[in-house]
Order: sequence, then structure tokens, then C-alpha cells
Amino acid sequence: MDAGDPAEGPHPGSGSGRMRIGVFSECYEPVQNGVTTSLRTLVDGLRHEGHHVFVVAPRYAGHLDADPFVLRLPSLHTWFSKKYPIAAPWVARLSREALHLAPSLVHSHNPFFVGLVAARYARDAGVPLIATYHTLYSHYGHYLKFVPDAVVQGLLRWWMPAYYNRCAQVIVPSRVAADSLLSYGVRAPITVLPTAVPLPDPALLTADARVAARARLGVPADARLLLYVGRAAREKNIELVLDAFGRVATDTPGCHLAVVGAGPHLDALRQTAANMVAADRVHIVGAIPHDELPPVYACADLFVFSSVTETQGLVMAEARAAGTPCVLVRGGGASETIVHGEDGLVVDQDAHAFAEAASRVLGDADLLATMRTHCQRRALLYTPDAMTRRVVDVYVQALSDQRGNPAPHTVRT
Repeated sequence: MDAGDPAEGPHPGSGSGRMRIGVFSECYEPVQNGVTTSLRTLVDGLRHEGHHVFVVAPRYAGHLDADPFVLRLPSLHTWFSKKYPIAAPWVARLSREALHLAPSLVHSHNPFFVGLVAARYARDAGVPLIATYHTLYSHYGHYLKFVPDAVVQGLLRWWMPAYYNRCAQVIVPSRVAADSLLSYGVRAPITVLPTAVPLPDPALLTADARVAARARLGVPADARLLLYVGRAAREKNIELVLDAFGRVATDTPGCHLAVVGAGPHLDALRQTAANMVAADRVHIVGAIPHDELPPVYACADLFVFSSVTETQGLVMAEARAAGTPCVLVRGGGASETIVHGEDGLVVDQDAHAFAEAASRVLGDADLLATMRTHCQRRALLYTPDAMTRRVVDVYVQALSDQRGNPAPHTVRT
């Protein structure tokens, strides 16, 4: 959808209610991850409501944007972050271009390099800075192999409050994320707002589409199927899923497991799977484009997820939107939007408990059918329209605060 010219149109309060919003993020298209998906959903939702949105993100070599309202910052590729270029926060070109856009507010989605650009830009434009806290960064220190973990944690304890306390409002996808910020000493107003997931096109969920998706995964059409979708990374704890599947495969002969997603841990997962007794029924698929995932989700009997480092776990919401219930580990923010016994089962971080829950659902056709129905109903609670309205409410509160009508500094749900 055409965003319109962000440099035109009235400011909020002039009668139309339209805002000009600068969205700043460390990662954006063409990268596929939960943050990028969340951003794309938000940008589309805001534009659908008539707001003018421009996006500021690092430049990716070889990528050209179809959206004319994406401003790219010069960036560097490093050996420890090859797929995530690091933007140069000192670039002056952004200020010359973007100040002309006269934003009503700035919405930052990371607290580091591009986050610094967002904070400086909001200050120079004299508008509120809103931030979304997407990631529990304390669980990702192992990617900085040359920095001791104690140093990483110390830097986070200093930087998290230094950044987020300068924000007019902070949005988090779960209570776990809110508690993380509070533990750092963040005192800005916080709103808990789960990321929305669009309902997939029904044409992508037909019986034929599901059969084709299974063929793509290498799974027989009549087999029971467990599915993991997500980044293949150490912190995702996918080994627990593999361990649990070894037990499920014994209880449910002919059951298969598919692992979809790319990442630095993919080769290690393939090696682990190759040594399993049920190795011929484990499919380490690699990446599938995000817009091709709905029939993949729909073709599974159960979605399985064992990460405890998530602020939300967007892939579970995507599985639910396709009508697929889940079994997941208790911990992090992933289990907050699941109603245990309705659209999923939440278990302790234990392979035996995980396998027992999965086998229970697979062995009870009535339970599985009921859980699928609950998935379809509960997916309606997390639509982009609902999320966009709540984000706009946060924006309006930030602008009201700036005019001298501050809200209490509390955590809102």
C-alpha cells in the first residue's frame, strides 16, 4: 500500500489524526526474523490507518527497496555478524533527509547503533522517542566471543536504563520482557503489547496446500508431524526438541519431525539428528521464505518450541493463526499468550515431560481437533488491526505527555 508523502499532511490534533512516524531498526528486510516480521506488520498497519511512516535501517549489500520510504544508513559487515550489517550512527545524511519529513514522533526498535540515531533524531526534531524492547539481550552474549560474559552483562546493566529511561514510552511484547527492563532499573512507562500476526489466506491452508507443504518437507502425507520453525541458534534449545522427538518416535511409530530455519547452529543440529535412532524421520530443512510458511504451519499436527530466551515467540502465534496447536517449554515470554489445555500445552524444560505432552495430543484425535478450533478462535485476538490501535494509543499518550499531561509511570497490559 502506498504510504503517501510523509512530508505532507497535518500533525496529530489538527483534525485528521494522522501522524508522521519514523521507525528505526537495526534489522529490517531482507533479513527474516521475528523483529523484521513485527516491524513489517506494524508499518503496514499504521499505513492502513492513514499514518505516514518512513523506516530507517542499515544498508544491505545488493538489496533494493520497493518501498520509497525506507532510508538506508551506510553500514559495515563484520566477521561476527555477517548477516546483520552494523550501521554507522554518526552519519549526517540522515538528519538532512529525515528532518525534512517533520515527524510527529520516533519509534526505535533497538537500543544500539540505529537506536542511537533514533534518539538523536528525536531530540533534534523535538518529538517523543518511543521504543520497543524485542530481545532479551542478556541471553545473546555468546555471540560476542571475544568479550567475557561478565563484561557483556555489566554493559547491559549500564546501557539498558541509560537508553530506555530517555524514552517517553516503552512497548514490550510480554510481561517477561517488562520484568527484564524493570530489573535493569528502567522507569519509563511500559505497555505490554504482543506482536500481531495476520490471519493467513485460507487458500494457503487447503488440504492440497498442506499435502504440497509436506512433500516439500519430505514428510509422508499420512504421517504424524511435529514442526519447529525458527532460527537455528544455540539459545533456541532445539536439542531438547530432538531429544523429546526420540521418545515420541518410540510412542508414535511413523511420526516425523521437521526443523525449518537457518542459522549458525544448523550444521550441529544436522549432526545430532544424523546420530538419532529415528534419524530417517528427522528433516532439518533450512530456511523457507516467510510468505511461504502458512501451509507449512498448517500441515503439522503440532508445533514444538523449547526456547526460554524469547520475549514472545512470534512463530507460535503464526502456527496458531494457521490452526496448529503447540507444545512448548515454560520460561521466557513464549508461553504468555498460550492458554494451557486450549491452544497448546506448556511443560517444564524436560525432554521426558515434553515428549509425554506431545504423545498425549497426538494420541487423542478429539483433543487435537478441539485444540485446533481454539487456535482459530484465539488467533482473532492478535490481529494487526488490534495491535495497531493499541500502538497508536501509546503514541497518543506520548504526545499528550509532551504537552504536559503525563500518565503514571506504570506497566500497562
